[in-house]
Amino acid sequence: MGSLTIKKAPTATEKLEQAQRQQLRLLNDDYEAAIRPLIRWYPDTERQTWLAQESEAQAYQAWIEGGRVGDAPATPKLDRILSGRNGADGSETLEQLVGKVLANADAFAQGLDMMGIRHRGERLILNAKTIEDVHAVTWESLTS
Repeated sequence: MGSLTIKKAPTATEKLEQAQRQQLRLLNDDYEAAIRPLIRWYPDTERQTWLAQESEAQAYQAWIEGGRVGDAPATPKLDRILSGRNGADGSETLEQLVGKVLANADAFAQGLDMMGIRHRGERLILNAKTIEDVHAVTWESLTS
């Protein structure tokens, strides 16, 4: 005969930790839904280049605003993107691409506010002492 395993009931701490994990998943899902319109249809591989694109665009824009004195800063990533965007017969300029990159960066900055809200929610959930306090932390409660 096999032995019978008796499952012990979860402790209060285990129940709280389980509620925290579940609430963090819900918070992250709601955050992702809120940020999705900002990142629209951009694939992950493109989003991973955004900081480099922004850095090159800022340097180039500063050079323009500084009167185009000296050599233009290197923009190897933007140059490659521009080459692909233009193909054999395109007419988009680097200056136009820089403007678009900087406009997108400004728009995405809204996402950083939302990221901070998610961080605050995570902290509140993890520091909650009761399951009721855990469940009180929602995306809606944080953004209302």
